[in-house]
Amino acid sequence: MIEEFPVLEDGEIALLRAKRATGHVIDDNFQLAINVSQKVFTVFNDINAALHSAREIVKRNSDIEVCLYGKENVMLHLITADNLESPNQ
Repeated sequence: MIEEFPVLEDGEIALLRAKRATGHVIDDNFQLAINVSQKVFTVFNDINAALHSAREIVKRNSDIEVCLYGKENVMLHLITADNLESPNQ
C-alpha cells in the first residue's frame, strides 16, 4: 500500500517516480515504496516546473522513470532516458 493520489487543484501536477526495469514505485528518497508513510507524490504548481524536475531526476539516474499526472489522476507525461530530450516531454 502506498500514499493515496493527492487532491489536485486546476493546473497542479503530481510527479511519481518508479524503477524503470520493474515499475516499482519509489519514494522521494528513491527507496522502494512499501508503506503509506512514504511520500511518493510531489505536487507542483505548474507543468513546466514538474517537467524540469522530472528531467533532472532522469538525467541523474537513467534507471528511473517519472510519470506526471494532472487532476483526476490523468497521466500527462512519462519521462524516461529514451525520451528525455524530446520537446513533447
